[in-house]
Amino acid sequence: MRVGIGLLFAIVLAGCEERNEVILPGTPTAAVIVDLHPGQTFRPPGAPFTARFDSVTSDSRCPLGVQCIWAGDGATGLSLVWDVGPASACTLHTTLAPKIITAGGYYIQLIELDPYPRYGYPTNPAAYIAVLQSGPIGYID
Repeated sequence: MRVGIGLLFAIVLAGCEERNEVILPGTPTAAVIVDLHPGQTFRPPGAPFTARFDSVTSDSRCPLGVQCIWAGDGATGLSLVWDVGPASACTLHTTLAPKIITAGGYYIQLIELDPYPRYGYPTNPAAYIAVLQSGPIGYID
């Protein structure tokens, strides 16, 4: 039994020693997904900016319970507040382009815009939630 445990321990250590990638502390290693209400911000890990979901600038998505000939589009206004320099504004869409932007070596993509419109029930602008994915450009899905 001791030989089996010792052999297992040696294999685990050997696997650790063969690993030759180095990940520095604070280095982003994957994309993150965030849910933001209007006015909320997030900073992609390691990014030189903070992104703020300002508002839904238009929502022409076909409401639930209605048959449409076009799916429509939801447009979200975002601000990128840079560590150095002026802020920049951009718009991300649910159907039209752009659905994704790149800035400072990172991307931000609109994954979803909630709630989905319902016929006869106007959406309170403060109730919107933008589901955004962000990460280093090399991790775009």
